[in-house]
Amino acid sequence: MKTKSLKTFTTLYFTFLYIMSLGVVLSPLLAAGSALNMDVRPENSTLLYRSDGTSSIQIRVIAPDVLPIPDRPPLNLALVLDRSGSMGDEGKMDHVRQAAHMLVNRLGPHDRLTIVTYNHRVEVPIATRRVGDRQLFHRVIDGLYPDGRTYLSGGLEEGFRQVRKYRKKGFVSRVILLSDGLANIGVTDFRQLSQRASAMYESGVAVSTFGMGYDFDENLLASMATGGGGSYYYISRPEDILAALNKEFDLTATTVASGVEIIIRPMEGCRFQSVPGHGWKREGGSAVIGLGDLSAGEMRTLMAQLEVPTGSLGDQDVADITLRYRDPVTGKGAILDRRTVVLSVVDDPSVHRENMDIKVQEKKAVIESNVLLNEAARKVDEGDRDSARKIIQKVMGALKSSPAASAPAVQEEMERAQEYGGRIDGMDDMAPAEVKEMQKDLKYRSYQELHQQ
Repeated sequence: MKTKSLKTFTTLYFTFLYIMSLGVVLSPLLAAGSALNMDVRPENSTLLYRSDGTSSIQIRVIAPDVLPIPDRPPLNLALVLDRSGSMGDEGKMDHVRQAAHMLVNRLGPHDRLTIVTYNHRVEVPIATRRVGDRQLFHRVIDGLYPDGRTYLSGGLEEGFRQVRKYRKKGFVSRVILLSDGLANIGVTDFRQLSQRASAMYESGVAVSTFGMGYDFDENLLASMATGGGGSYYYISRPEDILAALNKEFDLTATTVASGVEIIIRPMEGCRFQSVPGHGWKREGGSAVIGLGDLSAGEMRTLMAQLEVPTGSLGDQDVADITLRYRDPVTGKGAILDRRTVVLSVVDDPSVHRENMDIKVQEKKAVIESNVLLNEAARKVDEGDRDSARKIIQKVMGALKSSPAASAPAVQEEMERAQEYGGRIDGMDDMAPAEVKEMQKDLKYRSYQELHQQ
């Protein structure tokens, strides 16, 4: 017991020195106990001797259920609304007005809000200001009407400019952009817009996106939200915008960590391969995966794939995994939680089987299924249904052969993949709107599984 206690004390002491050496400053929000929790679990704590050494590591980041301080921080928001001609269809603009009124009513007198609109030009009916005179905001919202084309990049840039004017300590800043169509004026390339959203996020302003109906570019809006550290919402029915914007307000108001990143540093002889469903960047000898903002009660799960040498029996350190994030209010430096993954190389297949984590295998199967189904949907968009069918067959084979094949989540994925394959076969009998709805439904489900759970 004494040896164990001494080891624990020594570990905590040197971890403390390591954090202090980085100049980390705890803000009131983080010091009050809002630190994120990181859970790291390999799919199997063992590897077979002289096997290919491929191992998946589940990394889960969990936010506290509630804000650790009684009062939420003030918000600095830009509501960027598409008012192009198509917003007049199906009562979209009426529902957007209703949702915007709701947002104004939920904001407090210390919050800041700007309303930006865009069609073929960008307008700022209300420049950023404190939400004191609510009636002023309500009158502007009532005066919005649909007309013209879709200058999405211009709306995004103006929303950012407005928020940046009052980007300062004490506020949580975010651009909330809504569109129902394809960007057809200004910058329209989704990679450029995603990179721009990422740059905004790095400067302290998150970006969330809402896509209404069946004609917007879901790949664009999802990539902007992912790069911008915010959330993406697919609104299939105009009346659902109210609930979605209400949820976005709740998430923004309870943000507990910004710029959340997982840093994976493989040990000597080990190699980082990928994180299915996530992009990553190189930082020295480490791989860095961005997870965006986390709000109270949220969780993010990713599956890192590593290659480990298996030529020698026994335990070996595989990788150091670090959690890094910023305080959303002050932007103060990273709080670190570091774990070392240790795997054991064994030569007994029965020992290997006994050390398998079925829950991790279940999550791995679901994540990999969603990555492949997204690829199948892309092939359908390109008109290559044969390739999409082959991908779905691959999904079904992988799910059936998974050690967690009987788990409820895996069974659900099988049904989903099978249903999508059947719908692809029947596409010739579907109306264009049905095809668009099918595609957006599948991609949004995959987005939620990969980026919001």
